[in-house]
Amino acid sequence: MSINWKSGITAGVLAGVIWGWLSMGLNSITGVVEFEGSFAHNFMSFTFGGAVFGILVGGLMAIGGSLIPFRNVLARAVFTSTLMWLVIRFGGTILSVMKPTRYNVLTPETMQGLFLAIVLGGVLAMLLKKNMKEAD
Repeated sequence: MSINWKSGITAGVLAGVIWGWLSMGLNSITGVVEFEGSFAHNFMSFTFGGAVFGILVGGLMAIGGSLIPFRNVLARAVFTSTLMWLVIRFGGTILSVMKPTRYNVLTPETMQGLFLAIVLGGVLAMLLKKNMKEAD
């Protein structure tokens, strides 16, 4: 199964924006991370940040698709988004080691982030499947 790069990026942007809004909503419910700034500021940050994360995941699926060890679109998307999240989390851990007074690893935040990475994979897979059906 091959994903065209335009479909991967487009689905990634849309999935990322939806994911950003879901992330903001879930965090409002759980209160794991305390929001800074106004609703409008956070809404724009989560929308833009989600789009960037979605572009990275969708682009990686399109470009490196043959390297991903799964055939199922859902498994591939969840694997890619989770792997990308783990790389980012690893970077955060390195920052924490370098400057522990500023960057700290919080288990609830880490668990919520992992769950949300899986959600992004699910949303991206749904959009990619829809694009594949429309292309047929």
